[in-house]
Amino acid sequence: MMTAPPPTTTRTAGRGGVSERNRGRATPARLRSAVLTVVALTLAAGVLAAVATLQRQSATSDSWRTAEPLMVTAQAIDSSLSDADTTAAASFLQGRLETPALQARYRDDLATAAADIATAAQDAGTDPAVGAGLHALSTALPAYAGVVEEADFNERQGSYPLAAAYLAEANNLMRSDILPAASQVYATEGRHLVQDQDHAASPVLLVLAVLAFAGLMWALVWVQRWLSRQFRRTWNVPLVVATLVVVVLGVWGAVAFVAQDSGVGSARTNGSEAVTTYTDARILALRARADDELTLLTRDSDPSYQQDYASTAARLGSVLSSSNGSLPLSEQSQRSRLARAQSDWASYQAVHGQIRRADGSGDLTGAVQLASATSPQDLPAVSTQLDGALATGISDSQATFVRTSSGAAANLDGLVWALGAGTVLVVVLVLVGIRPRMAEYR
Repeated sequence: MMTAPPPTTTRTAGRGGVSERNRGRATPARLRSAVLTVVALTLAAGVLAAVATLQRQSATSDSWRTAEPLMVTAQAIDSSLSDADTTAAASFLQGRLETPALQARYRDDLATAAADIATAAQDAGTDPAVGAGLHALSTALPAYAGVVEEADFNERQGSYPLAAAYLAEANNLMRSDILPAASQVYATEGRHLVQDQDHAASPVLLVLAVLAFAGLMWALVWVQRWLSRQFRRTWNVPLVVATLVVVVLGVWGAVAFVAQDSGVGSARTNGSEAVTTYTDARILALRARADDELTLLTRDSDPSYQQDYASTAARLGSVLSSSNGSLPLSEQSQRSRLARAQSDWASYQAVHGQIRRADGSGDLTGAVQLASATSPQDLPAVSTQLDGALATGISDSQATFVRTSSGAAANLDGLVWALGAGTVLVVVLVLVGIRPRMAEYR
């Protein structure tokens, strides 16, 4: 007599075990694949975020520790040379009554420029454009000083036409050789600063890090849901803690990067770009004054000086007006400085008009008086006031740049260490969270 086969039974794991039905799905190989995937994404996200942090912080620090000081030195060379040329013309315009203050200012300008050239040569590195500009400056500056000395000698001998000719030659050397070389150094260092600022705000590594973090978050959530279905456990505490660590690091990084990016942008707009604006305006203002003084020294024999004044005045007006429109509304101090510079430039143009009218009507003595006297309404005082406003703008903008850039770099302080520690912690938590599930197959 045949007996019926025993009924088929299905062994079901108790709480904490894996069911026979799920053994075919949640295999050790799949668990190992899940672990490797999460660990790989953790390492990728941590490394990319750390590299992005280091790259941005290094570029931000370089911009205010290296690039900006070199640009400031180049700006000082350009300004000192322009002021020396203007001061020399002002000194000769006063004739034998030139003041010791003008003589001292001229000598100080040349000494400052020479010292700054030596400093730039030590700190500029191997850039060929900077090297060529500094070489041209170191060669031409002594020649310029020698021509001015010849002009001074002839002026003291009473040979005013010859002195004016020598001074015009010195001015031509300054404008054709020396100032272009100084501008080349300044422009090159300015480009280096812009490159550092671009690197400090580069989005490439940051985007890759964000994508890796997003992938890691998705993997952690997916693995927890998968384990919950396979092993009938609602929570895997180590993986939950790992997810929270990733969230904290992501929020910290997002806030730090946004703050750093905002700081770099503010340093560029209210710092380095403002320095460039005030520097350009100051050099143009000094050039305009030299044009007026050389016109009188040469007794209007060279019309190119007033032609140059017209183009220089147009450029200066454009620089001041366009810069005022581009500054953010929150920077009231910048707007106040520019408004003062615009007002001082308008005062200068008014005195310039008086000088040209007096000279045009044959009153050379009156024109020279306006261009060399010491009352607040005369050209020296008005020009000094304009130069002071622009020089203050340069120094204040430099301080703003250093303060904002250093603050932007400081926003990333500690993030690299947090990313390193967090990456190790997440890897450990993932291994601890998966290990008990692997043990259920032994």
